[in-house]
Amino acid sequence: MDATTQQHHAETFRSLHKQGDPLVLFNAWDVATAKAIAKSSPAVATSSGAVAAALGYADGENAPLDMVEGLVSRMTDAVPVPVSIDLEAGYGDTAEAAAHSVARILKAGAIGINLEDGLVGGKRQLVDPAQHAAKIKAVRATAQKLGIDLFINARTDPFLLKFGSPEQCLDEAGRRAQVYADAGADGIFVPGLIDLALIERFVQLTPLPVNIMVTQGVPEIGDLARAGVRRISLGPWPMMAAMRVIGQAAAAVAASKQYGTFLQPNA
Repeated sequence: MDATTQQHHAETFRSLHKQGDPLVLFNAWDVATAKAIAKSSPAVATSSGAVAAALGYADGENAPLDMVEGLVSRMTDAVPVPVSIDLEAGYGDTAEAAAHSVARILKAGAIGINLEDGLVGGKRQLVDPAQHAAKIKAVRATAQKLGIDLFINARTDPFLLKFGSPEQCLDEAGRRAQVYADAGADGIFVPGLIDLALIERFVQLTPLPVNIMVTQGVPEIGDLARAGVRRISLGPWPMMAAMRVIGQAAAAVAASKQYGTFLQPNA
């Protein structure tokens, strides 16, 4: 991808967080799913868990960065829309490591990343917000050197990791959102936040566009939009649904000894 196209994609992706309906991301895990999603979506984003599973690894930076980078390159070449990558914690516990990883992903054509504060050395635990802020600053500086207006979606995990009561999780997420905004983050992603009243309050706590991840109990898109949410991610659910359909179909063929339904044109 040439630099002009990549920067245009970066500008387009940023604009999708500002006005109109929330950006709903039906997350991809390979080139085929990215191409299918791009037919009806203005952007494509990956789910780290789904990508890892597709590559044969557990989530949590277990999929080698070389493989992720190769996927990004093929994906950005294959679709005509912006591509954002779930880069977990940046493949390293230091700011320098995260910046190096992001440089590779940007050179492969991505224009956005998720960068989480709840993964350390392969273990799920909240890091000091100053440590995550340092990563954000380093990543921003690297992107600027490469001439890409990277969208940094800072993920914070108090709810997912059960930092405390819902009120304590909300306070901690709000505190971290401010620190990450000051460090240069463009959005704030809060997996595990599902209560509509708390979502509404969190939106008021931060100037950053709020990203909610779909899971059991999350309000519908219209309700989230009215609460002020600007981005909604389906995460690993699309892959889980697809694998369920494939498993059921395989079982049906095995049981019926017939496959005619799979021989339809354009199937």
